[in-house]
Amino acid sequence: MSSNLMEINKMAAGKASEAMSKLIGNDVGVDVTSAAIRKVGDLSPVLASEEMVVGVYMLVTGDVKGASLLIFPQESAFKLSDVLVGREPGTTRSLTALDISALKEVGNIVAGNYFAVLSNLLQVKIVEHIPNFSSDMFGAIVEQIITDFARESEQALVVEIEFVFKPLTLKGYFLLLFRLEELKALLGENL
Repeated sequence: MSSNLMEINKMAAGKASEAMSKLIGNDVGVDVTSAAIRKVGDLSPVLASEEMVVGVYMLVTGDVKGASLLIFPQESAFKLSDVLVGREPGTTRSLTALDISALKEVGNIVAGNYFAVLSNLLQVKIVEHIPNFSSDMFGAIVEQIITDFARESEQALVVEIEFVFKPLTLKGYFLLLFRLEELKALLGENL
């Protein structure tokens, strides 16, 4: 991971931790455990293609165009929604409208803070759009993204993040999808 990318991840995770803590009224740690550039068509190693996941997908426009996707394995999404709406973790077996709204807000927080850091550090205008929610197999969600977006983007930045609600830790994945030239400019990477 480049030092530029490490700095962006650290700053975005710190800001997301603060926002998540305010949202639920308790301390929440948001930690980046890894980050890597992957081909958009080769995201299956992130999670098994048939694994049930929930995703919050957000288009981005402005000086750079792209999208973000926050993905959680289904069980992690259930536990996260329990924490967000004040239920005992492990209670949820299907998502209600309130749960979906809470998960979309987490997507807003993670993406918004990541894009704010990118925008401030790189002096570019990034406009986030309303998040979309999906619950399906990981392969089906990725296939839809490839259909919608792969014409524009060859590479994705895949950031593995952990949400720490003591004693509960939940893992998710945050994907940034931009055109190759924009990803290079944003991250200073030799892709």
